Amino acid sequence: MTEIRSKEVQVGVDANALKAHLQNLQNLEGLLPVDKVKDFKGTEDEVSFKIQGGLEIRLTRTTEAFDGDVLRLQGGGAPFSFHLDLNVVTVASGARAWVLCEADLNPFLRMMAQKPLEALFQHIAGAVEDKFGAA
Repeated sequence: MTEIRSKEVQVGVDANALKAHLQNLQNLEGLLPVDKVKDFKGTEDEVSFKIQGGLEIRLTRTTEAFDGDVLRLQGGGAPFSFHLDLNVVTVASGARAWVLCEADLNPFLRMMAQKPLEALFQHIAGAVEDKFGAA
């Protein structure tokens, strides 16, 4: 398994408020790079979108709510299996958040997909920081 982790960001909102926002998967649309993602559609529990190059990604929530500090999303549509964890923990000044992806990438796919995925997850973390204000 290849582990891809975004930077950790600190925001000035309560962790529960951030978790409530992220639990509705439709809210992910506002955290994705508009120039690299198209055809976003979905519900509170499942979303799909195409990333640059035409690859369709599906994300499905595996639990109703955060399990402690983690909301796990099961991935689909990609030519490899993966899951995505949205992590949110309480800190004194608000919340700390990051994205963690575990993907079953063979060496060829790792070479092709790791950098674009790292860039996507860094963008998501940065968008959370921008939207909810740095702590």
